[in-house]
Amino acid sequence: MSGTTTSTPRRLFGIALGADGRGAMLVAATSLLIVHALSEAAIPVIIGATIDRAVVPSDPVALGVWIGVLVGTFLVLTVSYQSASRLMVSIYGHGEQALRHLTLSRVLRPQLSRQNLSAGEALTVVTSDTYRVAGVAWSVAQQSATIAAIIGAALAMSVISPVATIVVFVSTIGMMLVMRVVSRPLERRGFAEQRSATEAGAVAADFMSGFRVLVGIGGRAEAVRRYDAASDVSRRAATAAGRSLALFDAVSGTLAAFVMAALVGLSAWFAAEGRISIGELVTVLGLAQFISGYLAQAGSFPSNWIHKLASAKRLAAVVDADDLLEAGGRLDETSDSGPATDVVLSFHPEYQDRPVDVRAGELLGVRPPDSDTARALSRLLGMRTPAERGSVSLAVDGRLVDQLDLDPVAYRRRVVAPPHGQRIMSGTLAEAVRGHDVTGDPDAVFVGMAAVDDAVVQLGGWSSPVGEAGRRLSGGQRQRVGIARALHAGADVLVLDEPTSAVDVLTETRIARALAAHDGTVVVITTSPVLLNACDRVVELTPGSETRHD
Repeated sequence: MSGTTTSTPRRLFGIALGADGRGAMLVAATSLLIVHALSEAAIPVIIGATIDRAVVPSDPVALGVWIGVLVGTFLVLTVSYQSASRLMVSIYGHGEQALRHLTLSRVLRPQLSRQNLSAGEALTVVTSDTYRVAGVAWSVAQQSATIAAIIGAALAMSVISPVATIVVFVSTIGMMLVMRVVSRPLERRGFAEQRSATEAGAVAADFMSGFRVLVGIGGRAEAVRRYDAASDVSRRAATAAGRSLALFDAVSGTLAAFVMAALVGLSAWFAAEGRISIGELVTVLGLAQFISGYLAQAGSFPSNWIHKLASAKRLAAVVDADDLLEAGGRLDETSDSGPATDVVLSFHPEYQDRPVDVRAGELLGVRPPDSDTARALSRLLGMRTPAERGSVSLAVDGRLVDQLDLDPVAYRRRVVAPPHGQRIMSGTLAEAVRGHDVTGDPDAVFVGMAAVDDAVVQLGGWSSPVGEAGRRLSGGQRQRVGIARALHAGADVLVLDEPTSAVDVLTETRIARALAAHDGTVVVITTSPVLLNACDRVVELTPGSETRHD
């Protein structure tokens, strides 16, 4: 992987736990949870002492003292848990944010990712998987408190009965070993459940984004059938994982019940023989009940980590995916392809014997033989796909420089080539055209060139929302917003891929005339006769020479 350190699950857990000063907060929160757990363990001890030292001897002063100790313990118990919870919310929230930022920065990096994720898959990884991995902070704190509670309760019992203490430690270790064996099928099924749920979510997200098109072409029934199939696979995987988890919980609860029964029976025997007092019996029974719950939690440790580890592995696969493009960005004399003269961009299409030179200020039309060729050329000129050396060159300081020697960010500032299926984010119409970090209304000249006027009137002004993914706009209006947004980028070269395929003829004619009168450099990849007739030159992407228009 280029440009980053390999992100193993351990490193991702480290980010969730200790990055940006969260380690000290986690230590504090864990300490408070341990105080809370030990305070809980102290309650049966205090009650037993109250019985032996105040109730049995009928001492009202001692009774008042021990009740005060009990109230103080409950106060410590409550305050420590509330304080720990506040810290844990902050640790978890910032840890999840850090993981999401890392994942998104890798998915959206300028060099692009070699791992191709659909919108639904990316959404699941960035939300569900980061949520589970960040939850490791809760696991560490709570499980540390659980272990401390078991140890504290066992030590308290050792004062009363060393035999009971041995039973607690042996049973805890035994439960951990048994539950680790039981958890192995759950690990496999948990990973399968997450993978199938991601696939089902991806299918749903893709269908919802293209719902209008599906209805228009009569593909709604087929979409429902495919989603039902993906959902059924996810249901079966979730059912299998749920059954494994239920079996896991049943075994854990059964073992904890056996341990508690053994402790209760042992304590009753000691009391009958007079080895322990009534207060000590109450203490042992209370601690046995207390330990039973914590033993069940200890038995769930493996299952708790299994799902987090599965999510961490999926997250690491996304973060560690190789770069699709080389970093570039370093120029030397060998980078030059020659003097640029008036050429601002040069590219070598598959069907041409020689490169196509794009001259400054011209409107160049490119007629592709099919839509796949059009999309491929748009990706090539937009630096969204790997290119061979000599395929694309850009004029930099008067000389043509190969695309491979340019930084992707710097190249895309000079050459804007939006994809054919442009996405519009939620927000206002002005933000859809200008961007979310720019204030003020869009440039009236560019708005007129893209013929977006009707959308402004229809929505009620630039501050009107466009809806989720621009759903308040028609397909043609979304295309025209995309043209306006590309014009506002201020690039040296603008590449448009079938920009008017959903626009009526009259509006398309208006856009074509505006592009022809534009003093910038524009490359239009299209089969539209209206746009091609407005071009200064037209290149046919088929064997043969280019056609020129005066």
